[in-house]
Amino acid sequence: MATIVLSCVIVAFHRPASLDSLLRGLAGDGIEMIVVNVDDDPAVRDVAAGAGAVAVPLVGNPGYAAAVNAGVERASCAVVAFMNDDLRVSIDDLTHLAGLVATRAADVVVPTVVDASGSPEFTISALPTPANLAKEWLALPDAPVSFLGRFVTVEKWRRPDARERIQAAAASLVVTRRDLLMQRPLPEHYFLYWEESDWFFGLAQDDATVMYVPEATCQHVGGRADVRPDKSRLLARNAVRCVRRTQGRWAALVAWPIVVAWNARLLVTSLRRPNLLRARVAGLAAAMTAFGEVLR
Repeated sequence: MATIVLSCVIVAFHRPASLDSLLRGLAGDGIEMIVVNVDDDPAVRDVAAGAGAVAVPLVGNPGYAAAVNAGVERASCAVVAFMNDDLRVSIDDLTHLAGLVATRAADVVVPTVVDASGSPEFTISALPTPANLAKEWLALPDAPVSFLGRFVTVEKWRRPDARERIQAAAASLVVTRRDLLMQRPLPEHYFLYWEESDWFFGLAQDDATVMYVPEATCQHVGGRADVRPDKSRLLARNAVRCVRRTQGRWAALVAWPIVVAWNARLLVTSLRRPNLLRARVAGLAAAMTAFGEVLR
């Protein structure tokens, strides 16, 4: 029997066909597949059983972080990868990432992420300080502005060609040590969005090494460009919550008007795109009421 070198925690949410494709790509020696079945979906349960994966059923939907943490509890390997069910990644790339963690070249590694068409996504991000919120969320667009990049470092515009230590990432796939995740689990206070920013902030406080590994690639079939009212509300509220949790009330008080202004900018720049307006209004409303997070 082959030695298991990596536990893959896959958060599955009612996408049995997508999960099936992912598990087929991971089938092979050395990989422990753990499927966290949010809402205990029977179709997901059948796919996991057919692939020989460890199934972790969850009653209801407690959020992404809680699902990841439940899967990590069941993991048996020293190195763990966690991901959504809408990814495609090769065993070679996964074991390459796992090797960097196992040899302590880094505490956490993230790969290049490409979208469904194969185009690279920008996934590097800054730590969630008020100053970074003002620069990277409020002041500057998501798409790089080439001439500005010559004068100011913008984390979200960076896509290095060589391995590099980074602050944080909005990565669809993360590989790290199980003991690290047991000591510092993903924070379960957000449901969705900003939990990884909170986690990376804690890693920075621990002086953990987070490395971007461009030679390893995963494909994010689902993408992350969708704009919905529920997503906009969570992104706005949780931005303030993240600063409050990681840096305290005074920092959150500074961050709150920045988050309001950021969402106001998104609304104004979407006025000619009617399909986005409902989501942008929802985001601005949530940002304004997020003052309550400062007082928590």
